[in-house]
Amino acid sequence: MLQEFEWNTLNNILIELYTIKNINSLSFKIMKILKMLIPYSKGYFIILDDNKNIIKENSYFIGFSENVIDKYINTYYEKDYIKYLYDFSFETNAYKDTNILENNIRKNTDFYINFLKPENIIYGCGIMIIRDNKIIGILNFFRNENLGDFTEKEIYILNILKKHIENMLYNIIKINQILINTDKSIDEFSNKFGLTSREKDILKLIKNGYSNEKISNELSISLSTVKKHIYNLYNKTFVSSRSQLISLFMNEIELK
Repeated sequence: MLQEFEWNTLNNILIELYTIKNINSLSFKIMKILKMLIPYSKGYFIILDDNKNIIKENSYFIGFSENVIDKYINTYYEKDYIKYLYDFSFETNAYKDTNILENNIRKNTDFYINFLKPENIIYGCGIMIIRDNKIIGILNFFRNENLGDFTEKEIYILNILKKHIENMLYNIIKINQILINTDKSIDEFSNKFGLTSREKDILKLIKNGYSNEKISNELSISLSTVKKHIYNLYNKTFVSSRSQLISLFMNEIELK
């Protein structure tokens, strides 16, 4: 169904996307890059929390005004007929709006009449991203009447990409959660041993494998000042080396 140059394009897209480690950057890149393969007039990549609510700061909308974005999040997300798929979707899937509901039913919904039609985005398709039986994100593209409905070939492309996008999003979410948990653990560790804010900064960099020289450059302080802070770190935590400090930190995390 795809020509060789299209397969090469997909391959290059995936190579670029897999290097991204930030949710907002991933959303932006996916929306921008896929427009070359699947033309659309407006769209969004929304990230959901454990209660299936939209995390606005991690979501990306293209073509919508801020007012319309808020209107969707606060009112029409609950009326979006994509939610009809929530109860019986157990793995990541690609979809087309006109396959979710018959057109005569779809065009009589509040969502279509009061949101899609006024925005001139009467056709939609996308990917519902699911991991461990939990919906973690929705990628959605919209078209106006002039562009027409999405084709089977375009849905085929989404089906090729869907598991990759699932893995990318899931991995970034896990990395972010680890970072959040690590920052929280560093705060707790610092409070327990009475570390100063600078000592806490240096602990974080030591944990990340920074040498004294790299710490000096990162924090814009002299090498001798770095050594002084590390000496104080050792004294406060009753250790005598980096490996002992890291081991102590990890043991503290495991005890939580």
